[in-house]
Amino acid sequence: MSREHLEFTKVSLADLEQLRQLSRSTFVKAFGAQNNPEDLQAYLDKAFNNEALKMELLELHSEFWFAKLSGETIGYFKINFEDAQTDLREPDAMELERIYVIEEFQNRGFGQKILDAVIEMAIQRQMRYLWLGVWEKNSRAIRFYERNKFKIIGSHPFWVGKDLQTDILMKLELK
Repeated sequence: MSREHLEFTKVSLADLEQLRQLSRSTFVKAFGAQNNPEDLQAYLDKAFNNEALKMELLELHSEFWFAKLSGETIGYFKINFEDAQTDLREPDAMELERIYVIEEFQNRGFGQKILDAVIEMAIQRQMRYLWLGVWEKNSRAIRFYERNKFKIIGSHPFWVGKDLQTDILMKLELK
């Protein structure tokens, strides 16, 4: 586990281009090899274009955060509350919609540090639980969340281009 200290900075509209590049590159690294190139490109063009990300940044009940190591951005996450949640939408729940670490910083404990920070944010906001969706084929991530006491509670559809995929919904009780 890394002893290096991460800092978290809230993403603003001024960071839009950096967020767009980071979102696209980390998604491709994570899922590019397992997806049809046309479907992957269609998803990137829809989800990670400037206008879509700008709308997400302006959403009152969503927040993006950069994870920084010695000033260098090594990952990011997005959390949603209330009606900005992609599914459950309960007022005492927080969704972790995205969490990514740049490839060269993976396997050094930073994903755990980011998740710990997200859990702490949910506790500070007095949420009853934290939930997320994870691709059913991402067994490594599912095991990571299970090690962190998340429980499988269902599933929901997730489109990558024209490819209908299934995300496993997982929930961590906080109270």
